[in-house]
Amino acid sequence: MKTLLSILLLTFSITNLLGQSNFPTTKANDKSFPTNIQEGSITELKKFDGKVVAFNGTIDNIENSRNNTPFYRLKISEGNYLWTVLMFKNETNKIGDKVRVVGYLGPAEPNKKEKKYLDGEFMVIAFGLIDFENSNFLFLSGAEQQKQEWIDGKIPSAK
Repeated sequence: MKTLLSILLLTFSITNLLGQSNFPTTKANDKSFPTNIQEGSITELKKFDGKVVAFNGTIDNIENSRNNTPFYRLKISEGNYLWTVLMFKNETNKIGDKVRVVGYLGPAEPNKKEKKYLDGEFMVIAFGLIDFENSNFLFLSGAEQQKQEWIDGKIPSAK
């Protein structure tokens, strides 16, 4: 039993040491996390229908989505709001927080429950969120290519 425990500890230690040096670290720079929506007007949103968008917004309202993840009403500019559903859990952000999100812009198609609050022609299905003030950076697992593109200073591709 003692030998088995020693072997397990040694294996874990070696794996941990090798793992630290084998994976590249991701570093943001001053071009990281660009945006392509500025005002959120209906004219601007129509240009991006079906495409990946990134924008800043202030959380104005929070509802629970059908997938039990946050659904944010984000204020983009004076009088312009965009509902954004996250594809992941976020227990850090609250109403009033300023965030930057990236995701797919598409037509708002609310279910029966969502019709109570989901107004507007468009909504965003977000696969990434940054809150610079609270040091919160969340990204959908499996979207590594998009994450790296955004860190590298590009609006992520829709692949």
